[in-house]
Amino acid sequence: MKIASQSTVRPHEGWLGEVNRGQTIRISGKSMIDFICFQRHNLKEYFDTARTRIYNLNIFPTAGQRLFSKQNNPMMRFLSDGFAGFGTHDLQSGHGCPELMLDTLRPLGSFDHGNLPDPMGLFRNMQISSEGRIKPRPKGPPEMADIDLEAEIDLICAVTNCPATELSASGANCTITIFGS
Repeated sequence: MKIASQSTVRPHEGWLGEVNRGQTIRISGKSMIDFICFQRHNLKEYFDTARTRIYNLNIFPTAGQRLFSKQNNPMMRFLSDGFAGFGTHDLQSGHGCPELMLDTLRPLGSFDHGNLPDPMGLFRNMQISSEGRIKPRPKGPPEMADIDLEAEIDLICAVTNCPATELSASGANCTITIFGS
C-alpha cells in the first residue's frame, strides 16, 4: 500500500485529518487512544458507539466489523486488529481526555461537552463483569500494535493519545498512517 501521509501523535496530543473513501487509516499505538470520525460533508453524521454495538452484536470492536454513524450508515470497515490477543478495544467508556478531544476538534467549529460524540477507545482493554461493572484490565499491549480501518465514505477523523497509568503505557507515541491515493 502506498503511504499518503504519516503523523506522530505524542502523549496528551491530538490529530485531526481527512480520510477519503477507500483509503485505510492505520493507528499504531500502545497508549489509550480515543477515536471518532465524521462524514466529511455533514458533521452531524458521526460515528456512534451504540449503533456500532447493535449492528455488530459486540461491545468490543475488532477486525471484520464495521463502524456505523448516528444515522445508521456504515462509515468504516475494521480490517485488522494487532491488539487481538492482548486485549480489547472499547465502545462502553467515555473520553479519557475530553478537553483534549475538544481542542483537537476546534478547527471544525463549535463542539462542547454536550455534543461531543462518544469515542471508540483503542487499546483500552476494559473488563465488564457479569454484574455489568466496567473496570480496566492491566496495561495495554507490551509493544506497539496496529489497527487498520478502511473508510467507506469520505471522513474527517480525530484521534487523541491519552495515556493513563492505570490503563495503558504512559508516554508512548502513536503513529497515524493513511494509505491510498
